[in-house]
Amino acid sequence: MQISKMAVEGGGKEMNEIKTQFTTREGVYKLLTHSEYSRPNRVPFNSQGSNPVKVSFVNLNDQSGNGDRICFNVGRELYFYIYKGVRKAADLSKPIDKRIYKGTQPTCHDLNHVTATADSVSLLVGFSAGQVQLIDPIKKETSKLFNEERLIDKSRVTCVRWVPGSESLFVVAHASGCLYLYSAERPCGTAAPHYALLRQAEGVALHACKSKQPRNPLRRWTLGRGALNEVAFSPDGRHLACASQDGFLRVLAYEGCGGSGGSGGSETAPLLTGSMRSYFGGLLCVCWSPDGRLVVAGGEDDLVTVWSLAERRVIARGHGHKSWVSVVAFDPCTTSVGGDGECVCVSGWGAGSGVI
Repeated sequence: MQISKMAVEGGGKEMNEIKTQFTTREGVYKLLTHSEYSRPNRVPFNSQGSNPVKVSFVNLNDQSGNGDRICFNVGRELYFYIYKGVRKAADLSKPIDKRIYKGTQPTCHDLNHVTATADSVSLLVGFSAGQVQLIDPIKKETSKLFNEERLIDKSRVTCVRWVPGSESLFVVAHASGCLYLYSAERPCGTAAPHYALLRQAEGVALHACKSKQPRNPLRRWTLGRGALNEVAFSPDGRHLACASQDGFLRVLAYEGCGGSGGSGGSETAPLLTGSMRSYFGGLLCVCWSPDGRLVVAGGEDDLVTVWSLAERRVIARGHGHKSWVSVVAFDPCTTSVGGDGECVCVSGWGAGSGVI
């Protein structure tokens, strides 16, 4: 009321400058009347309606020379198409497979490059209700559903990744901040799993599933506080980079964690290889360089941060974005390793990282 009074006294120019709404990167802020704000039937924010589009690629080594395939999700729908490159538009009216889900939405997916053939491909799909589905979009078959009763984790699946070089092992990240190791060859059980602590480090703990019969999950990592937004394996499969909502990038030593599906994993093996924290806010995305020497992460601080595995520290921060960084990737065509062992690029942030 005081602002309105001052505007009236100052004349019409100041009155016109008072805005009833304004837009920020979080959304639109709108001035509501008391009657509108007090309505009991106001529609609450629906987080399920804001799932971002994720894209996965695979090459089927088709003899025809057109073996690239693309998978992406939009709302409640999941599509699988032949990919002809950026210069040739795909025929959107002829998907290889299209699925529409009810009661839940696909949030992430990953294709298995090890088992992919021209006749079959294994596709993992994570959902907003916490389940994970294994399907074959070429044969149009659904083979298995993991965490079907949500006994393992009830929160949204944020990321799924096949373990490099494996035909059956994969990891699943959740909004609860937990990361689980699954085997496609094992059941999930009919009761909630019980865990035994194997070892822990600062901000991370590793647990094994206690069960008389082999079951999923094989392992559980708990990381920091808040959602685990994205994970990425190093090219050699020995390390796992995790970007969390608490602002930490944690690089885990996956090798030695019993990841082969056995009962153990060395109790003395290091769990945490290294970590770094964002300038502020959560980290939303993470990626490894093709040579496995660098990790790049982006998030709510509007920065692109490059972390060195060898030096265990941040070596560059790229700025210039005016909003959150939601996806990061290295360009394999412009990133190479020089004779002195340093990473060289011809495009990107100019930090020798090849980040795009």
